[in-house]
Amino acid sequence: MDGEGCFALKFRRDIRRERKRTPIYFYWDIEFAILLREDDSDILTKIQDTLKCGKISHAKRGFARYAVSSVLDLSDKIVPFFEKYTLRAKKAKDFALWKEAVKIFLRNQRRDLNRVPGERGFSKTLWKDDDLRKLAGIHNEMKEYKSKGNEWKWIHKVNRTGHC
Repeated sequence: MDGEGCFALKFRRDIRRERKRTPIYFYWDIEFAILLREDDSDILTKIQDTLKCGKISHAKRGFARYAVSSVLDLSDKIVPFFEKYTLRAKKAKDFALWKEAVKIFLRNQRRDLNRVPGERGFSKTLWKDDDLRKLAGIHNEMKEYKSKGNEWKWIHKVNRTGHC
């Protein structure tokens, strides 16, 4: 896990091109993932069997990916696993921040009280403003433990308009 695993907290942008005026949606996403070469995918199957959650997918470029994105599975299975079998490298600090984000997701998405009907039958989660600020802070702190990449151009535009 220390080398190939990822505790991901993502602020995503989704453009719905098939709809009129191509609306843009912004949302938070959280995930635990491990990416290995295709010939090591049996290891991912063993991990999946041990944790009893998640999905394995295979990419055309020769990689296999194990991922867990269910907030309940993250909270009830992944977090306790890494609390029991602690990480030793800088990934331990990354996990501690990510674990706080899992708690925020659970608090905001587990209760039906926080879900309201949106347009065309979709449900929408009503996030607490304080929790959104905390997620943004955690996301920023986690950057120290991630590989260096470029910021998305669109995120600066969102920050300037105050919509995130």
